[in-house]
Amino acid sequence: LKSPPLRTLRMAAVAGLEASASNMLALPAPDASAQPTIKLTDALIQRLAVGKVYRDHRGSIGGLDFTYDGLHLVTAGDDDSVHVYSCTRAQKVRHLRGDQYGGVGLIRFLHNDRDCAVATSRTEADIALKYWDFHENKYLRLFRSHSAPVKSVSPHPYEDIFLSGSVDKTVLLWDLRQDKPTAKINGQGPTVAAFDQQGLVFAACVGQPRLHLFDTRNYEKGEFTSFDLTPHLRGDKLAHTVQFSPCGKYLLVRTRSQLLLMDAFDGELICEYPVGEVAGTEPGPVPTPSFSPDSAYVISGVPGGDTCVWATTNARLVHRMEGHTATPSHAAFSPTHALVVTAAETLAWWIPDNGRAGPGV
Repeated sequence: LKSPPLRTLRMAAVAGLEASASNMLALPAPDASAQPTIKLTDALIQRLAVGKVYRDHRGSIGGLDFTYDGLHLVTAGDDDSVHVYSCTRAQKVRHLRGDQYGGVGLIRFLHNDRDCAVATSRTEADIALKYWDFHENKYLRLFRSHSAPVKSVSPHPYEDIFLSGSVDKTVLLWDLRQDKPTAKINGQGPTVAAFDQQGLVFAACVGQPRLHLFDTRNYEKGEFTSFDLTPHLRGDKLAHTVQFSPCGKYLLVRTRSQLLLMDAFDGELICEYPVGEVAGTEPGPVPTPSFSPDSAYVISGVPGGDTCVWATTNARLVHRMEGHTATPSHAAFSPTHALVVTAAETLAWWIPDNGRAGPGV
């Protein structure tokens, strides 16, 4: 018997996700009690105001991630400190130092584990990926095959593997149990890569204005399709972020001056969000955008300090959140709660507040 085509499998998975998300803010998790039934709407988004501000980092924040259940948030700063917050108690619950092995840049939780993460080095003094046990505060493994700074990290949604993209023109696939990568994709420039929500596919931009899609189980056969981004890009065509929507239908591609929404099945441009160009002399990374857990909204920091939320499929501005003095490097929805976090010179938590203005950021 022949296996069904990957496109068929992905479409079936997408249909299942849509059914799950129709009345829920996020996908079901093993602990169903952790999943509140909150439905995002324009009205709720427009009521978002700053509920709390954290100034735990001395310097800018370069890494940020939620656990799958939305109960915890981790941040990494230029001060090489890592802070973990409880989202239900709205307080910091852990403070760790990451000075060793080049400091801490990006940081991502590993699928269902709130106590383990993968972190990148922040400096070129010691380029390494670090498998970090927060509970024991020790590195379980160091991954050293990249020869230049790592620009993207994407853990698989349920297996013990992850992807990394780097300035060294390679995408590497890692197994947490092995020191060396299990696969390598060579590019023509700095690379970024990401798994989709189901873990069936990963996407990579490898230095050229083209989006490559691979079957996670059969990556050794090469890409199964690719999309040319050239007709849609202006100026600097290097992708800084690639990200699947939770529903699996869309892909975000972020360059220095553009944020594009692509159809994940045929590669057609759906819309472009007016993010404005990040000046080449402006310090800090290009802002990292994200989807809401129901895939209905896209959020991103923009030059000047604001954060914008748009309707996903038509780039209609739903809400503009003002307050930061620097361009937010990260903006993200909680997977399960009516909560948005933005990170710049401070970490701001935004919650529905009936239109009342929150404290200054």
